[in-house]
Amino acid sequence: MLNNFKLPPNYILVSLDVVNLFGNITEDLVYEAVKERWDNIEQHCSIQKEKFMNIIEFLLKNGYFVFEGRYFIQTLGCSMGSKLSPILSLYVMDYLIRKCIPKLIFKPPFLKKFVDDVITAIPNTEKENVLTIFNGFNEHIQFTMEEEDEKQSIPFLDTRVYRCDDIIKLDWYTKSISSDRCIHYLSDHTTQIKINFIKEKIRRIKKICHPDFVSKSIKKLQNILLENSYPPHMIKKLLFSSENQMTENITENSISEQEDHERETIRYCSIPNIRTLTTKIKKCFNNRYNIRVITKNQKTVANLYSRLKYPIPKNLRTNVIYQIKCMDCDNTYVGQTSQLIKNRITLHRSDIRLNNRRCALSIHANEKDHKINLEDVEILDSERNYKKRTVLEMIHIRDQPNPINKKTDTSNLSNIYTYLLSLKKEPLYNSPVEERRRTELSGHP
Repeated sequence: MLNNFKLPPNYILVSLDVVNLFGNITEDLVYEAVKERWDNIEQHCSIQKEKFMNIIEFLLKNGYFVFEGRYFIQTLGCSMGSKLSPILSLYVMDYLIRKCIPKLIFKPPFLKKFVDDVITAIPNTEKENVLTIFNGFNEHIQFTMEEEDEKQSIPFLDTRVYRCDDIIKLDWYTKSISSDRCIHYLSDHTTQIKINFIKEKIRRIKKICHPDFVSKSIKKLQNILLENSYPPHMIKKLLFSSENQMTENITENSISEQEDHERETIRYCSIPNIRTLTTKIKKCFNNRYNIRVITKNQKTVANLYSRLKYPIPKNLRTNVIYQIKCMDCDNTYVGQTSQLIKNRITLHRSDIRLNNRRCALSIHANEKDHKINLEDVEILDSERNYKKRTVLEMIHIRDQPNPINKKTDTSNLSNIYTYLLSLKKEPLYNSPVEERRRTELSGHP
């Protein structure tokens, strides 16, 4: 929309940014913003307005976090990390802009917003007035303003917006502190993922950049890829081939009904990326079944760093597979639960006390008169998806040397899993060379 946009004379580019938006959204602002948009909201919501507002109020007043065993409640604003905060911030920003724009003595030729970042064009003489109006809307929501530099340009998200003789032109932008790190060519990803990454970068450059800046941005991308060890021949083929020079113009209308139907019937699954193996598995599924296999990387950036957040206490964890040990023998019990661990343990205590025979743990404790260590529960795994959690539970039960669980607890485990788990406990097959060396060292066949 903005490329080749003609600005009025004596207008300059400015960007507005809110200082700590999430932490400064007041309850009153949220209520007013939601009420103003209720006609749109109720079309997608079966809850009555009064009840809806009560839920919003409850969520805003009960944002908390735990640190070193102490609970802290948020007294102002929306909680960082809450799924609700980004949604409410969008409503508040829309509401703020709709209220502030009519107060200006001019009509902005354009205004674009992304969460708390706003870019627009204003008369050169109205900078202080604009900032005063926006900062005067609410004492907690305060803006900072950035003006265009000596090149008559201003950064906004991943673009740099230029004003060339009052004509707007966009260029691809990265901050000066950017490390230019991307998916490294030697990283543990499939080749197709790396190719798709380059293609998407090219598509984005062509979508963002004004024709005057496309060649420069492609050259910049080429240097970034070289720094990340991509082979020159691969870069040249993807960046400068005639196919990629053509502008992609695929719309939803160009997709046939048959293709749309096929897309709906495709089932997706994900498997770890293992070199020389994953690709062969994908081919088996793609050729015989209507299943699209997506590879996922097991070596993520998160594995490199320690967890900085205070861990959730064990008794308050949910969606886990847990293990309980018997204090009078070597037997162990494995279970899974979606509720709080402390609630699940309370249920086990009740089953043992009442001799409830629905639970293998209760049967073991009462028939053998053994004491169960319910004070020291071990978390074996965590999984939100119920089906995956039950499979993990069966795998952990199957992996126990002396399980208390009933045999029926693992009856639904696939024979494939059972076979693979049995391989873990058997010695690896020795090659003929290794067998011969072992024989020579021991002196016996």
